[in-house]
Amino acid sequence: MKMRYIPNILSLSRIPFSIAMLFLAKYSTAAFLCAYAVAGIADVLDGFLARRFHWESKLGAKIDSIGDTVFLVCAITTVLVNLPLVFEWYVYAALAVLVAVRAVNVLITRVKFKQWGFIHNLFVKYSSIPIFFLLPLFIYRGEVLNAPLAAMIGLVILASVEETWILKVMQDYDMNMKSIYHMKKLKRRMAALPAEGECEMSLAK
Repeated sequence: MKMRYIPNILSLSRIPFSIAMLFLAKYSTAAFLCAYAVAGIADVLDGFLARRFHWESKLGAKIDSIGDTVFLVCAITTVLVNLPLVFEWYVYAALAVLVAVRAVNVLITRVKFKQWGFIHNLFVKYSSIPIFFLLPLFIYRGEVLNAPLAAMIGLVILASVEETWILKVMQDYDMNMKSIYHMKKLKRRMAALPAEGECEMSLAK
C-alpha cells in the first residue's frame, strides 16, 4: 500500500464511526463518545498528514468533504433523535441563513465551475472545532444549549460567507484554497512573475 493513501483511508474510516454514533448514543454515552473521538481524531490526522507530507489530491479532498458531511449529519441527527429539542427563535434564524448561504455556494460552484464541491478554506475547518466539542457535551448533559449552538452556527455562517467570496473572485476552481487572503497573495505573486522575467532579460542584455 502506498503511504500517500493513508489520509484517504483515514477520511473513509470516519464514515462507519460516524454512522455508529447514531446507534451508540441510545445505549451507551461512553461508547458514543469513543466513536465520536475516533472520528474526530481521524479528521484531524488526515488533513495533517496530507499537508505534512504533500499527499494532497483532488480525490482526497472530495473524500474529505464526504467524510466531513457524513460526520456532521450523523452528529446532528444523533442530537436531534436523542435529546429533547427546545430551540429559541434565533437558532432557527441562524440555521435558515446557514442553509441559504451553503445552497448559494453549491449553486455558484455548479454554474461557474461546472462541478459539485465545497472549498476547504481554513475558516471552515476552524469553525468546526466548537461543533466537535459542543455536540458531545449536549449528549452528555442530555439537553441542547441554545446560546452556544447559535454562536457555533454563526461561526459556520461566517466561514461559508468567506467561501462565497472566494468562489466569486476565483477564476480556476481550487477546492483547497485556504482563504481569501491566500488567494489574493497568490494572485499578487502570479502578477509579479512577468515583471521578474523582464528584469532578468534586461540584466542578460
